[in-house]
Amino acid sequence: MAYENLLLEKTEAGVAVLTVNRPKSLNALNTAVLKELGQALDELNADAAVKAVVLTGSGEKAFVAGADISEMAEMSPAAARGFSRLGSGVFRRIEELKKPVIAAVNGYALGGGLELALACDFIYASDNAKLGLPETTLGVIPGFGGTRRLAARCGAARAREMIFTGRPLDAAKAAACGLVNEVFPQAELLKAASAAAGKIAANGPLAVAAAKDAVDNGAGNPEYEPALFSLLFATADQREGMKAFTEKRKADFKGE
Repeated sequence: MAYENLLLEKTEAGVAVLTVNRPKSLNALNTAVLKELGQALDELNADAAVKAVVLTGSGEKAFVAGADISEMAEMSPAAARGFSRLGSGVFRRIEELKKPVIAAVNGYALGGGLELALACDFIYASDNAKLGLPETTLGVIPGFGGTRRLAARCGAARAREMIFTGRPLDAAKAAACGLVNEVFPQAELLKAASAAAGKIAANGPLAVAAAKDAVDNGAGNPEYEPALFSLLFATADQREGMKAFTEKRKADFKGE
């Protein structure tokens, strides 16, 4: 499917690279972009050949600089609620995608941009990245789930500081507090994220989906992980993976 505001590339290795492509507006999120992101997620979810996703922004200046202020400025409370629900719903679908999503943050990830990255499974950043939630400087708060996801990622105290002050973190500080997994030179970022996605894609897709489920939903339930673990022993992938190990060869997983 062709998209007006997105680029979608799929490799034979099972990796999809999804790029927000509005470089003239620093890839800002508006209603049209959010709706297209939802459509792209449906496409990726339905494509069994895709095993992992890299999400990034076009150009070197910004991953996503934020939500589109020109669209938001004159919104009524009712319109703002609808916009928040749209973005929140799309970002939940990223979170709930059975395929891991890696955010490759190249440059600014502010406001809705950081919220988009936080909905992904983990974040790689370029060394020139700036990550923050500056909504209070505009008289509002994050509206796409950023308050809870930032607190979950790097702790409530750090989240309070970033949200209350509106000050962004550079890549090194974001890595130090656990917001970012690893920092790379700008020119190496997409290659590193794609390599990580390729490693994920080479593993058993049912196992990866179960692992994501366990991490996301197993907290507080000690029986959740054992249940998922045991279910995988009914799959052909488990038999193939363990047989390949004993035969000292690469496993050929089918997702069955």
